[in-house]
Amino acid sequence: MEPRVVELETHLKYIRRDMDEVRSDVKSIKHRLAYSAGGTTVVIGLLAWIANSRFDQVVTLLAH
Repeated sequence: MEPRVVELETHLKYIRRDMDEVRSDVKSIKHRLAYSAGGTTVVIGLLAWIANSRFDQVVTLLAH
């Protein structure tokens, strides 16, 4: 019976190690998604600001 218990303990140790790696990977993915979302928001904001300023120039040119 003792060798089976040792084998089960070994399997549990490997399962815990693998679960820790999965948790770490999920955390890394969450951080990457957060940075990507932030970067995308900044880029869209800059594009909207540029489009807005150019739109005012186009309206001014057409009005004259």
